[in-house]
Amino acid sequence: MTPSDDLSPRRRPIFFPVVIATVFLTIIGMTSGFVLGERHRDRLRAAQVTTTTGGFNPDPEETGSPEPSGPSCPDETIQMATKLNLPSDLYQIFKIVTKNGTTVWICQDGAGSLYYQSKTGGVDEPLVQGENGLFLSQVIREGDREYLATAANGNRFVVNEKQLEVHFAASGKTQVNAVETVG
Repeated sequence: MTPSDDLSPRRRPIFFPVVIATVFLTIIGMTSGFVLGERHRDRLRAAQVTTTTGGFNPDPEETGSPEPSGPSCPDETIQMATKLNLPSDLYQIFKIVTKNGTTVWICQDGAGSLYYQSKTGGVDEPLVQGENGLFLSQVIREGDREYLATAANGNRFVVNEKQLEVHFAASGKTQVNAVETVG
């Protein structure tokens, strides 16, 4: 007896080869993502070292720590740095007040790391962290008197002598505030 012509030939199971291929592709994708992420992180670290040290990374034992100059940062900033176990020898290297009353300080510690502190509500309002104040420790010098700070939620703050730009990660929108005074 011969099989009928209208029956299709027996199919080979493809479930296991598909699962194996998916596992290998997942491993390759995860490895590639990890390597690219580490490369990006290394570039950010190198950019921060380059911008905060003027293009080279001197040996602190040979040169000593740089002497910060300028006024101290606000007491609330120093208290927040201490609370976060960061250096508390913070000196103001840049300050602006926008036309809508937001004040931004860029502070530097004795090792050259940069910090962002902002306050909304007007010049006369007290600075209260978590209410009208924002302290960020991930700051990169972008150029001459221009700084980029990134918050944990992905929001980016670009500040210079002309404006404060806030790039909101969730919505993709940008808010620009013109600078009234530079101090």
